[in-house]
Amino acid sequence: MVGIKFFRRLFASCNQRLIILTAFALASVSCALFPSSVYGDGLAFSNFIQARDRGHVIDEAGLLPRQSIAKFNQYLEWIFSESDVDIRFLFVPDIAGQTIEEFAVDKVEELRPGGLGKEARGLLLLYDVQAKRLRVEVGYGLEGYFTDAFLSYLTDEHTRVFFASGNITTGLRLLIRMLHHRIREAKLGNDFDPRVLELIHNPGYLSGGGGVTEAMSSEDRGGAGFRGKISNTGKQVYTPQSTPKAVYEKYLDWLVAGSFDPKIDIFTRESQARMARLPISPAYFHYILMMEYGKTSTIEIRNDVALQYFTDDPMASPHFYRKTDRGWQMDIAAEIRDTRNRVGGVFTWDYGGNDDIYTRTFVDKLVNIKNYIRIRGGDNRELPVRGHN
Repeated sequence: MVGIKFFRRLFASCNQRLIILTAFALASVSCALFPSSVYGDGLAFSNFIQARDRGHVIDEAGLLPRQSIAKFNQYLEWIFSESDVDIRFLFVPDIAGQTIEEFAVDKVEELRPGGLGKEARGLLLLYDVQAKRLRVEVGYGLEGYFTDAFLSYLTDEHTRVFFASGNITTGLRLLIRMLHHRIREAKLGNDFDPRVLELIHNPGYLSGGGGVTEAMSSEDRGGAGFRGKISNTGKQVYTPQSTPKAVYEKYLDWLVAGSFDPKIDIFTRESQARMARLPISPAYFHYILMMEYGKTSTIEIRNDVALQYFTDDPMASPHFYRKTDRGWQMDIAAEIRDTRNRVGGVFTWDYGGNDDIYTRTFVDKLVNIKNYIRIRGGDNRELPVRGHN
């Protein structure tokens, strides 16, 4: 799954401007280029550059470690280089008696996210620490990207959980990842599907696994992330299945439930062990679900392994399954090992397996497209990336 893979350690390369990223470890180098023709020239452009020199993340409240700010700025520059979308975050201790709406408008005029014209492709997210409130201002050129439904989701379901709890760094990492995915979806012409929000708020919509989780206590909200616990009754629901498709349906139930307890038997033992070491959050469950909900896929079974690949979304990376004497299980450990996530190029992931059972079994399904290894028969549409088309 795309989301879990983002937890592995970062490897960065500027070769062909393809940079492998994770959500919880960001790179220390940048190879983005910023042509001035995007913004115009003269004094106005000079003023705009001065505003950009303050960075994509401006922390006037002193909430974030300096090293984290630098990494966030680098990643947001990569997003800008890939999509021409200028994302800014501004943390302020208070708004000095103004309404947050008035304050945000003033800051848009000062920082000029996205440029100077009416088609400004900029996004400003202003967080008032004292009031614990987020205000989002969207440039005219991005109104089709970030709908009211999507922005309401961000403010109500994400920032309320993370920012108000004091876990700002993790919350910001996940928020940037969700914004980036939405930008990529919009570049492909995909609208935000609000039906997934119905699943999040009404988890019984699927086969019922979401109804068997226990609530998290405040003690679970530690530095490693947010943990949940599935009851013993619930674990009987998440057992090996008779087909990979049935396992995938249980997996979606698990994501809707939103409690991170990987010690369930729809996952292989190695997968459970790997996942238990990962930082996680309920909001990230929702993000993973949004990436896959409603997507069409094909599952190919060969002997005791199976490969699932998506046929209507080039950003959804493959799943792997194994058959044991108990039934079929999802192999998340293989996903972490055999797929690589990328930014800055025409694809968001490629296959990186080497002489394991899945690579040997499905070698005929692998195809090289512009130095990316992709799945033959899957959705291999290229992203409309600036500088690559």
